[in-house]
Amino acid sequence: MTDKLTASEAVFGFAAWLTCRDEKTVMGSTYDSAPIADLVAEFCKENGLDDPRDGWANNLIHQSGECSGPAL
Repeated sequence: MTDKLTASEAVFGFAAWLTCRDEKTVMGSTYDSAPIADLVAEFCKENGLDDPRDGWANNLIHQSGECSGPAL
């Protein structure tokens, strides 16, 4: 298969990959975000995904409203 993953396929694939790893991944507002960012980068590289575009965080919609804006 030579097609790139769609955005939703990448999100589901990343979540599936996290659940298949032996190493535990902890995420939350009180934890260091660097390890998860490193895993995202690893997943994107392995799957040939493009780098995020400038201003990408401005296009996010967070259901809870807890995270928003360009601070990401």
